[in-house]
Amino acid sequence: MSTDPFAIVLDIQVDSSVVAAGLLYDVVWQIVNPRQDPSSHAWWTYSGQVMSSPTVDIDWKGVAFNWGPVFWVFCSWNQYADAVRHIQGPDARQGVFYVQGTMSIQGSSLFARSGQFWFKVRP
Repeated sequence: MSTDPFAIVLDIQVDSSVVAAGLLYDVVWQIVNPRQDPSSHAWWTYSGQVMSSPTVDIDWKGVAFNWGPVFWVFCSWNQYADAVRHIQGPDARQGVFYVQGTMSIQGSSLFARSGQFWFKVRP
């Protein structure tokens, strides 16, 4: 339900040489609305003008590998509705959506992406 607690979690595993090198990483978590028909299911925001917003993106930048080579990172909200509070649209708080994430190691060509995790929200 849209009032249930909500979190996006990424399991991370990197080679210990990345940790030893003192490199930093960036993470992007996304909540994605795959339905973008502008006349029925699209998400948008309004800040002086209507802007299409098919995703909610949460960024962490320049994070150190403080937990070693195997760990997890997450972002969370008290309820799903908080995660999409700035999103407008008839189905912003109900429907079928997915979350996904990416990780990029600064100063290198290393990166990873998660698969899509699909979920359903009821009003």
